[in-house]
Amino acid sequence: MRVQYIASACVLIEHANIKVLCDPWLKDGTYYGSWYHYPPLKHKPEDFFDVDYIYISHIHPDHMDLESLKSFPRDIPILIHDYAEKFILKILKGIGFERIIEISHYQVYPLAENFTIEILSADNCDPELCGKFFGCSVLKPYNKTIQIDTLAVFDGSGKTVVNTNDCPYPLSYKVCDYIKQKYNSIDFLMVGYAGAGPFPQCFENLSETEKLKKGEAKQNQFLRQAINYLNHLKPEFFMPFAGQYTLGGKLAKLNKYRGVPVLEELEDLFAPLIKSISLEGEKSKESGHSKMVLLNRGEWFDVETKRPTASFTPSSSMERERYINEVLKKKKFTYEQDEHVIEKSKQKDLTNDLVEAQKKMLSRQDKEGGYRSHWRIYIDAGQDFIYCIPYNGDPVQRVGHGKEIEPYVRITVDYSLLNMILNRKAHWNNAEIGSHLKYYRKPDVFERGIHHFLSYLHC
Repeated sequence: MRVQYIASACVLIEHANIKVLCDPWLKDGTYYGSWYHYPPLKHKPEDFFDVDYIYISHIHPDHMDLESLKSFPRDIPILIHDYAEKFILKILKGIGFERIIEISHYQVYPLAENFTIEILSADNCDPELCGKFFGCSVLKPYNKTIQIDTLAVFDGSGKTVVNTNDCPYPLSYKVCDYIKQKYNSIDFLMVGYAGAGPFPQCFENLSETEKLKKGEAKQNQFLRQAINYLNHLKPEFFMPFAGQYTLGGKLAKLNKYRGVPVLEELEDLFAPLIKSISLEGEKSKESGHSKMVLLNRGEWFDVETKRPTASFTPSSSMERERYINEVLKKKKFTYEQDEHVIEKSKQKDLTNDLVEAQKKMLSRQDKEGGYRSHWRIYIDAGQDFIYCIPYNGDPVQRVGHGKEIEPYVRITVDYSLLNMILNRKAHWNNAEIGSHLKYYRKPDVFERGIHHFLSYLHC
């Protein structure tokens, strides 16, 4: 079995003359034009038209990039998890894919003779665990996952490769038990080491010094999460991947605050952490600890021979900064394109739209156990007033700037992007991950339910 690193979470897995392309994000400017690759992409979708399967781990655009997928022949089979919610299935059908294979939890799907895949729900289809992680108060028993993340186990001719994608370890430790018990020896683990999202770079109540400090804490948190996977699964080799992105356009100035280390920093960051892991078994006695594999784009690691096709060559930090300043900073976001821009003179009062959106959000709150909160969301879209959306069922109101009532989260968002979100041409979660939303919260406390149910605030 061989693994080729393409970019971020996109890898190609090959065994028995069968090629599986995982999470193809092969066109720049995802998340409404804010996420870019560095180093620049060296592959195009058409380089992979000969693959036998495409595996999509979950719905986020850096894993399920529609602009990339629209370039592929529609007869390539797509492998996805058999989710309770059929969002991915519907989207793939909507863009014309003919063979979408839904794989149930614990189902072993044959790709070829002596080559299989299991697509496992991150929460191990455990509604209690999922409910605790997402903060939902009431969940019905399901035998299908109601959240989005999956991981995949590829097994071929006695070699096992595990792709954890973006699965959070606190959600996935039970499924790790299953993998460890069933497959015993993990030869190659692909593990995320970085967390995308708006924190801390988009939080206006933090100073620059505080953002840098909290970014470092975030970095260490996700490195420790990767170490938890290593400690649990004890692979012979592991490759840090996924979550690798560079912000472009007006958001390029936020890159240094994200708490996302680049590949060339990982050897120094991981080395002291790996030494703390105590491994068991004959293989571990030989190797001492899991060995980290770093690959440049397009290079392969052969799981059989335990060798890469080339040694890792670090990128130049000076060249990275030059590329950001000369190329990425000039990029426009989707909502800055002419077809989406709503000029100031044509911007209307969105109160009525938000009233309808609040009804949908409250309906979802009721569906998930009757969630109510005294917290409020205030939306600042650059108008002469801001919108107040309570989570306790009180009506939506327009209020003056500076008239917020605690506890609250104020979100600053471009008017054109807000209009796209309310009309379902964009989504809160993707806008958040793309760093398009600025937050100010008072008190400075994370209330999970506020952010979870915000995703349902649309018409």
